[in-house]
Amino acid sequence: MIDHSILENTVHSLCEKHQLPGMSVCLTDSTGEDHLIAVGVRQSESYLQLEPDDHQRVGSITKIFISTLILKLQENRQLSLDQTVESILPGTLTHGSRITVRHLLQHRSGLKDYIWVDVAGTKSIQHAVSSLQDIFPPRSLVRLIANFDLEFEPDTEYHYSNTGYIVLGMIVEKLSGKSIEDVIDQWIIQPLQLKRTYFPLTNELRHPFATGHSKATPDMTELSEEVTEINKLNISITWTAGALVSTPFEIQTFMKAVFNGTLLSEESRKEMLHFHETDDTMQSYGLGLQQFTFANGVQAVGHQGVIHGYESVTLYYPDHEVLLTVTVNQMPVGVVSIAGQLYREVFECDK
Repeated sequence: MIDHSILENTVHSLCEKHQLPGMSVCLTDSTGEDHLIAVGVRQSESYLQLEPDDHQRVGSITKIFISTLILKLQENRQLSLDQTVESILPGTLTHGSRITVRHLLQHRSGLKDYIWVDVAGTKSIQHAVSSLQDIFPPRSLVRLIANFDLEFEPDTEYHYSNTGYIVLGMIVEKLSGKSIEDVIDQWIIQPLQLKRTYFPLTNELRHPFATGHSKATPDMTELSEEVTEINKLNISITWTAGALVSTPFEIQTFMKAVFNGTLLSEESRKEMLHFHETDDTMQSYGLGLQQFTFANGVQAVGHQGVIHGYESVTLYYPDHEVLLTVTVNQMPVGVVSIAGQLYREVFECDK
């Protein structure tokens, strides 16, 4: 059992320590009880209290959803993870005959990350805030890296590449015959009865929402002295690599369903949890899942998300049967470290 007052005090303390506008948390203890806490404000220039069910962008947590859809397609015998991209989407990738679905899921494809490729002299990611009226179809994002050689031979190294998850989204749409919004809604959102999770069709967030705050330059390569408020984002730039909107409680509901067999078979879950080394000694990567090793040796699996204005992380601690999801309406803040501090302080106090 968790002492809710200790958890609440710790969240308040961390929010103040890191000078965050707002921080929303869902912690599920080993008994299955959910603890929801939101502290701070929705917008830095207002006094409106951040609420636990306020919509926030969760960035690359989207990748767990996409991985789940791909694994469900494999369970339905509509694809194999070891099938090549060329066999599903002919002509989409220059090296598609050497890259498998599994390579894309694991970031072991060798594909350059389109996010950092220049478009008309501006990095692609900057267009998410500077080109709100433009539409970037998935194929156009993939074409950005068409003239680049592979960064390494597929399956020999790890390199985080959002390009791979755009291709995976295209694969889901091709094999399901439906839009990615409809597949996420029909295969995940409706079965789990999620009310505040959606794959956005417009650049605006649904009410109620927390305004995003950024201390990064628009191309996310440097820190700025100013804090920029961000409400609208060109979601076609991030698409299946990071466009999802949700809340900590609903992300956690999804995570429970992934690990308790509601959404995936035991075989699929085992595949998801087959981790490889990355370029960070404290992290490894499976199929749309990161494994984190914290300084105290505790391990958790999940994913972090960083997108203009927001940072988030969702974690499952298998040895302790605890789940923790944290969203912050500001970036960059180091949300994985903050979540690690929260976990340590709450459970050390609980002993």
